[in-house]
Amino acid sequence: MRLFNFLQLPLWVILSSLFSALMGCNSITSSNQDRLIARAENYYLYRSDIERNFESFASEEDSLIKVGDFINNWARQKLLYEKSLINLPQNKISELTHFVDAYQNSLFINAYREFVLKSTMDTLTTQSLIGTYYEENKRNFLLKEPIYRLRYISFPLDNVDRREITRRFKRFDPEDVKFLDSLSFQFSNYFLSDSIWLNQIEVRDRLGYLDQQQQERFLKSPNYYEVKDSLALYLYQLAGRLDRGNVAPISYVENTIRDIVFNQRKLEFLRSFDNDILQDAIKTKKFEKY
Repeated sequence: MRLFNFLQLPLWVILSSLFSALMGCNSITSSNQDRLIARAENYYLYRSDIERNFESFASEEDSLIKVGDFINNWARQKLLYEKSLINLPQNKISELTHFVDAYQNSLFINAYREFVLKSTMDTLTTQSLIGTYYEENKRNFLLKEPIYRLRYISFPLDNVDRREITRRFKRFDPEDVKFLDSLSFQFSNYFLSDSIWLNQIEVRDRLGYLDQQQQERFLKSPNYYEVKDSLALYLYQLAGRLDRGNVAPISYVENTIRDIVFNQRKLEFLRSFDNDILQDAIKTKKFEKY
């Protein structure tokens, strides 16, 4: 169903059946200013308030219903709020006002901290900090399962470059990588990033064509493995393996360390930031204790 855009029509057209009297009153502003839609006690609802909450509707009837409900809900909220100020005990009003003020302060303070933090985030987690943390805590990063580095490609048996592709895949120097990457459009499947360490689940997912016995044989030690069927040739190379109990390579745990370092530095930064705010206020006489 084509969406009916509520904002493309003048608001008084859509709401004429609900607010015709209001649209004609003297309190309506001129056509080039915000249009007054409703009043509840000393609160006023304008066209721009409705536009901020609605973009499009399924039909004109849908827009009339939803906008009408929105206006009625707005009025109910304002009227109930005014009633609460009149009828609630004063001590309850004071308690709620204190709670609201504290919550508002917390929202603004946290938003400001996050705003400042984002501007300094890159300096909190430099590669040198990650490297230092890794070197000082290597024993905390012992592998709980084997991890692997591998590469593979598959391509049709009748590929005219089959011999050259196989030769370069085995050798895999920088020029070979460029060559294979330039022919990647000919491969039915490939993964050439053999510097990336993968866990067992990730490896098993990538070796889906091999059966369990073939996978075990291939992953036993770094080697070249070749399989073919009636349509395609599959080339596999295990570039590296680290068994359980070894220290994980920094590249494998870098994201984990980045989070740890960032959270540590974040706490330090916020403590320092809060204290600097206080000290600056003391120096500039914006904060004084009597």
